Amino acid sequence: MIRLIAISYNMFITNRTHHYKHRQIYMKDNFISKFIGAFIETGKDLHEIWQWQPLYYKGWKVNRPGRGKIYEDFRNLKSRGLVSKMSGDKYKFTKNGIVWFKESRFKYFKLKVGKWDKKWRVVIFDIPQEMHGKRNWLRKKLINLGFYMVQKSVFTFPYSCEEELGDICSYLDISDYVDILIASSIGFREQEIKKFFQFK
Repeated sequence: MIRLIAISYNMFITNRTHHYKHRQIYMKDNFISKFIGAFIETGKDLHEIWQWQPLYYKGWKVNRPGRGKIYEDFRNLKSRGLVSKMSGDKYKFTKNGIVWFKESRFKYFKLKVGKWDKKWRVVIFDIPQEMHGKRNWLRKKLINLGFYMVQKSVFTFPYSCEEELGDICSYLDISDYVDILIASSIGFREQEIKKFFQFK
């Protein structure tokens, strides 16, 4: 559930909370990243039965050799116990597959960027020392996603990312320690930050 609180100067705080269990299973990064992106794009629920071909057409170039390779990768998912084959080319995530997908989604996903709306998303976190592993993971993830580090616990980004970061924080169970502010001005370092994001 999202809690949205208005504060002064056209700024808002967003906090989202729910919990996911997690477990790591590794596969080839290229296939996994495309598979996750294509599955999310379909808008299907993890508990639904789905066909691999629509995912293939969304995520990969259509050619016969490619189709064969992707089919083998889906068989790999099945052999790892992540999906079960229903009938024909229809599959369904297993319980372990649902857990794996939720974890992998945060590992491989990328933020979508478009036209800048002239707003800054400022991520501020104060995560306890006993959760320093999660704090370091979040910091590295923000850097990898292209956020500008204002301070060690303050990052900014010019594009919408509230929902995605809310999901990440829920997954890590750190939502109570993270706030996202949306502001029309980033302060006296704005020109420096604009240069970082290649804005004129």
